[in-house]
Amino acid sequence: MTYRKSISLLLSAAAIATGLFVSTSAAAKPKTIVVGTDPAGDWGSNVDASLGPIGEPLGQDLVEASIGMADKKTINFIIKVSSLPPNGGLPEGTRYTWQLLVDGNFAELDGKWSNYSRGACDPTAGNCPPPRDPGSQPFLIRGDCTADQVIVCKELGIVQATFDAASGTITIPVPLALLKARAGTKIQAGTQAASGFSGVSATPSAFYSHSATPFDTLMPAKTFVVPR
Repeated sequence: MTYRKSISLLLSAAAIATGLFVSTSAAAKPKTIVVGTDPAGDWGSNVDASLGPIGEPLGQDLVEASIGMADKKTINFIIKVSSLPPNGGLPEGTRYTWQLLVDGNFAELDGKWSNYSRGACDPTAGNCPPPRDPGSQPFLIRGDCTADQVIVCKELGIVQATFDAASGTITIPVPLALLKARAGTKIQAGTQAASGFSGVSATPSAFYSHSATPFDTLMPAKTFVVPR
């Protein structure tokens, strides 16, 4: 074998090895996909289109929703707003919800920067008494909802979100087990018919939220499938 042929074979082998490494790395890190977008500046348009500028300083002007795998056992749900103050806007008064269908079963993510009004003691979720400390930036994972005069949902678990003012994102890490999800599970936008909320919402709130008040909503159009 000539010297030139030997070098050529070595380079070919190196290229193949590099390609395999890149392919393996890409497969090991599933992409986060944007499942929905919403125009900036339309906060409150459900009541009055002129209210739009109020939403940004409150951290309630939704622009994007994404879903991706944090690791093999955890899904990241990412809410992006046009501007997110360092303290989460109105810490106890801005509520973010994400209504989901997980293989057709309803679930919701419900949280705030500070959520002592609902996270410490919520009789509509069966977690009170006794009162508790919900921790920082808590999101409640809820499901099995029923409605009479009040919506009652079972609390499936509680997770701690990350509010990143620089990127304007709120990242909610949810274990697959809490959603009874697994490889191949389809996650889509859902609707809580009794409340009038659908998809992702950002709304002023104390304990309850009402769909007749000014707020912003984003309806994800894409389906996320948990990687196999």
